[in-house]
Amino acid sequence: MSVLVVGAGTMAPGIAAAFSARGASVQIWARAPGAAERAVTTTQEMLEFLCRHDLASAANLGSAVAADDLSVAAGAHVVIEAISEDLEAKRELFRQLEAEAGPDTLLATNTSGLKVGDIGEGLRSVERLVAMHFWNPAHLMPIVEICGSRATAPVHLERAIELARLIGKVPIVLKKEVLGFLGTRMQQAVVREAISLLAAEVASAEAIDLAVRASFGVRFPAVGPLETTDLSGLDVILSIHQYLLPDLERTTEPQPELRRRVAEGKLGMKSGAGFYDWSRRDAAAVVKRRDEELVRRLKLIASDSSFFES
Repeated sequence: MSVLVVGAGTMAPGIAAAFSARGASVQIWARAPGAAERAVTTTQEMLEFLCRHDLASAANLGSAVAADDLSVAAGAHVVIEAISEDLEAKRELFRQLEAEAGPDTLLATNTSGLKVGDIGEGLRSVERLVAMHFWNPAHLMPIVEICGSRATAPVHLERAIELARLIGKVPIVLKKEVLGFLGTRMQQAVVREAISLLAAEVASAEAIDLAVRASFGVRFPAVGPLETTDLSGLDVILSIHQYLLPDLERTTEPQPELRRRVAEGKLGMKSGAGFYDWSRRDAAAVVKRRDEELVRRLKLIASDSSFFES
């Protein structure tokens, strides 16, 4: 299987590693000089991590390379776009990819929330455009959210589902398009409330994060939100909603606290400060903690055949 990953940001190396780990021939292309080569290096590091944890074979090390130009799309089974969440940039890229790709190449976008129909507007072959939304870190997160537009042919949606399965991912298929898909919508609802609680000085960032990690964050791997509601009793949840929902954050605009920090250049780990002071925290240790926990969970999932049963 030949795969072209377009982009060199946060998601591209992980997607490349996910395919490489299952023996695919992967090329990475990026517009900025040297970016694809750096993404290949990161992909290699991810593959080495997977090998150390017995989640990939050493035979697949070095299977990702940088592409010189987009013409390599002609020989790819699938092209996965993983550039920034800029609608016009994605549209322009897919116009280029459509011109370069072979007639049977599956065109996939890793958008984390834009609609496939909007991205594919004006494409002649929009019927083969699908969303394959990998979660970060893509080489470790077990699911891929898959969605087509009204114009997507069912055969190409099925191809995306099969591709996800071939690389050991669990496809989560949406019945219709919605901004943010499933996971991002629910995650950002939690983030919005967390920022609101922090801005209101209800608790510290550390306390808010711990409250999530040590409460429903622990329980969710076993039972999801709707299962939890059924177990609790819908009448109980209705009673809670009657008094609590009016008090929850309901703004439809980015919160002033978030805007203020971005305006001040506090962008998070990458700038040294965000909701935390990263000059006082070991970012590498936090990422290591996250990845080691994901590995532990992946191995638990692998031993539990019922985990992904509905």
